Amino acid sequence: MIGSIRWNFIIGAIAFIFTFMFSVGNNIWLTTLLRSVYSFAVLFILVFGCRWLLGTFAGFNQWNSNKTELGEGDSDGTKGTVFDAVTPPDQDEELHQMLKKKVDSPMPEEETFSPLNPPKLSTKFSETPEELAQAVRRMTEE
Repeated sequence: MIGSIRWNFIIGAIAFIFTFMFSVGNNIWLTTLLRSVYSFAVLFILVFGCRWLLGTFAGFNQWNSNKTELGEGDSDGTKGTVFDAVTPPDQDEELHQMLKKKVDSPMPEEETFSPLNPPKLSTKFSETPEELAQAVRRMTEE
């Protein structure tokens, strides 16, 4: 989160004062005070949400970036908030050696390609209407 909660109170207080000033001439004291408190609460929550969104999604996490540098900050309770990814060194020579071994060794005959030969499906059509009627009767009985 960006900044501190002080920003929430400052902006909320400014909203309270402006609402109070513009409303005091037209409303009774209780209505003016109630609307001022509502404006304070609404802007307090809005500023809190904006600070949270900017700190979380925009990457403006000020307190975390200042305190954590290459392993520091573990004692602050910020452990696990920074991810340091390191790529492994080049392993090109090992890869070339492995590929040479595969190319040099002959392929065993067992692993040669052979296409599949699935059995052919055939359908049997009965030519007599009596057989068809009996088949329908059997199916309806089940």
